[in-house]
Amino acid sequence: MDASQTNTIVARDLLAAVGEVMLRWGYLESAMLKALGGSSRAPVVQRWLTMAEPGAGIADEIKDAAAVRHLLAHGLCEIQARPRHGGEAEVVCRDPDDVLVRITFGRLREVAQSLDRLRLGIEATSRS
Repeated sequence: MDASQTNTIVARDLLAAVGEVMLRWGYLESAMLKALGGSSRAPVVQRWLTMAEPGAGIADEIKDAAAVRHLLAHGLCEIQARPRHGGEAEVVCRDPDDVLVRITFGRLREVAQSLDRLRLGIEATSRS
C-alpha cells in the first residue's frame, strides 16, 4: 500500500492495525508454544529461536516483528492520522532509550502479514 492510498486512513483504521499486530503476535507465540510442547518461565520467542534453530532469515524476521510488537506494547504514545494533511498515518512509540520511533500504517500491515507467514510456517513444520 503506497502513501497515496494510506493518506485517507483515519485513527480507527490505524488503531485496528495496531490491534491486528498484537493479536497476530499472540497467535505466533501460541504456535511456538505448541511446537515446543509446553511452557516454561523463559520467554517463548527466545526458547523457540534457541530450540527450533530457524534459518537466519526467519530468525531476523521474528526479531524484527518482536521489536515492533515491543514498541507497541510498551511505548505507544501517539497516533497521527490526519487524512486531509497528506502523508501516511502512523503511530509514535517511545523506545527504552527515550527515542521516538514512528511506525507507519503500511509498516504495521507488513508486520501483521509477516506474523501470519511465520505462524503458518511453524504450524506446517509442527504437523510434519
